[in-house]
Amino acid sequence: MRKLLVIACLFLVCRFVLLQAQEALVESPHVAGPHGLEGWTLNGRIPDDSSHDRYPFTLVIARQGKVWRKISGDAFVWRWIFWDDGRRIAYESGPLHFGMQCNLYDLGSGRILHSVDCWRGIPDNSPAWLEALESSH
Repeated sequence: MRKLLVIACLFLVCRFVLLQAQEALVESPHVAGPHGLEGWTLNGRIPDDSSHDRYPFTLVIARQGKVWRKISGDAFVWRWIFWDDGRRIAYESGPLHFGMQCNLYDLGSGRILHSVDCWRGIPDNSPAWLEALESSH
């Protein structure tokens, strides 16, 4: 009987923690894309951060109202755009300080096709997707 009580308590504690984590994420405004696509970020707080700011941890892409892909940032997804008529996503990913990767992600395969260190700006002769991403402020 005691084991059953301990298991039930552990289950309730785990469920409470998971529900709190889910409630902590807030969707950004949705951005419409081509061919029934839409995207948004899931924004949450950093544990033990007293500022109560929310940061974009995950980019969500949906097609006709159903979630198709979730792209996790490294650590955050700062900026993103639909590219190549919605076949790809260009996005910036990085921590709060001192680093930024710009990635071209293929929605069909779920893979990163190209990645560029864009912490100090974009290099000369950058691909069109990178220039479009950087000018999307």
